Amino acid sequence: MLPMPFRSIQRVYFDDLDALNILHNVRYLLFIERARGELLQALGFRWQDPVEQNQDKYHVVAAHQIDYLAPVAGEGDLTVEIWPTHLGRSSLVLDSLVMGRHGHTIHARSQTRLVRLDPATNRPCSWSDRFREAVSPLVSKQPPPA
Repeated sequence: MLPMPFRSIQRVYFDDLDALNILHNVRYLLFIERARGELLQALGFRWQDPVEQNQDKYHVVAAHQIDYLAPVAGEGDLTVEIWPTHLGRSSLVLDSLVMGRHGHTIHARSQTRLVRLDPATNRPCSWSDRFREAVSPLVSKQPPPA
């Protein structure tokens, strides 16, 4: 079982910054999405696998909520922590924190709800048993220590 929260190091580059040398607000979502992809990959759900082998990759972001707490100034590394807080029949809720490289400053807090879709109908459907077995033990209602 993977330790939670899952941690991903993300690099802020010059083109991620706005005219004030501050990380552009939309880039936080990109870093969170990359961390989510890394988490699913670590659980064995590889994006390069065909949908017949990884049916659970056919999902969409149904909702995303983010609170910006402190600006990120300039280039450098960030840590994104992500963990599942709810696994429903067809939904998965993931909470995340975007922090300074060493976790001393929380720059943003977010929650993302994914919904698994049937590839033939584009309608919500159940996560696979394999997905449930991998994700269920990781679900935590408690935020990690900040």
